[in-house]
Amino acid sequence: MIGIILPSAFFSGKRPCLFADFNHYKDLAEQYGTDICFFSLQELKKDSPLVEALVYSPIHKQTEKKTIALPQINLVRNTSYIRDRQIVGKIKILQNKNFYFLNLPLIEQANKLKNCEFLQQFSDVKEHVPATKQLSFAHLNELINLYQKVIIKPLFGSKGRNITTIEKEANKYRIMQTSPGNKHRNAKISAPPKVVSILDTQLKSFYDNNFPRPTSFLVQQWIWLKNDQGLPFDLRAIVQRNGHNKWQLTSRVARVAGEKDRITNISQGGKMVSLSELKLKKKDRAKIRALSLKLAQCFAIIYPWSAEMGFDLALDRQGKLWYLETNFCPEKVRPETIYKIPFAYAYFLLVKQAEK
Repeated sequence: MIGIILPSAFFSGKRPCLFADFNHYKDLAEQYGTDICFFSLQELKKDSPLVEALVYSPIHKQTEKKTIALPQINLVRNTSYIRDRQIVGKIKILQNKNFYFLNLPLIEQANKLKNCEFLQQFSDVKEHVPATKQLSFAHLNELINLYQKVIIKPLFGSKGRNITTIEKEANKYRIMQTSPGNKHRNAKISAPPKVVSILDTQLKSFYDNNFPRPTSFLVQQWIWLKNDQGLPFDLRAIVQRNGHNKWQLTSRVARVAGEKDRITNISQGGKMVSLSELKLKKKDRAKIRALSLKLAQCFAIIYPWSAEMGFDLALDRQGKLWYLETNFCPEKVRPETIYKIPFAYAYFLLVKQAEK
């Protein structure tokens, strides 16, 4: 049996696509000839191997709610990072007992600084990682003097919120800041960024006023992005483990900034375009694929339960490919990538487990 772990909203009636999701998994259960069960993380118990779940049997073609032994192989529908410490604690206990939770997105995995530092130990990858440090005024000065422009990001930020860029210009600094997200939270596009100029003598005062908790941020070398019709763009590549236990590149798209001086995030006014629209060269596409697969192999060392990852990458104006960050809850739109490929990998592990 394979466990399918869905957000609790699937069981509370708050997700209108509930039956569509169930049916996708039921079709796969019939295709592979295996029982499946559905439950939420809230059902896990650290002191009991039992879980209350909706069980579907492809032989009997029926779904039944009952208490069962927790399956050894569990596939997580990773729509958001898990922050609840109690749930994380239960999962880690169960992991130590050889229960698999595939695509489990723990909030610790989203630490951008930790991930950049980890990649520095791999000789064939570190040249693609921008200079990145824990934010401090000393580190800010060091990187801005080396690269003339830096970007400051929250360690656990998303959607381009609370981003600051600082560019050195003669005896002043040009600063751009995106919304922290406490306003316009429900808007599809955040408020326009704030742009100011300050004298070089005012930098310390700006830093102190804007970063009272600098350990929550990183400062990073700015990558001068390649442009499409005058607008900068970056790339999102998604890799997944398939039914043959191989990493596979399953999606490549680009995000083009809405304006010349804005960042590329969709929530900051950027737009998603296909690589064919950008007319990227064949060698650039090959570089994207090669680096994405290398990155997946690296992160699988410290996050072995993660069977899919979304990488934000960037081509600079000289054509060099850079790693920016990793998303362990990558947004997917095709049923093949949402359901089929992750299920095929879960089934591969189920068969391997049965052979032991």
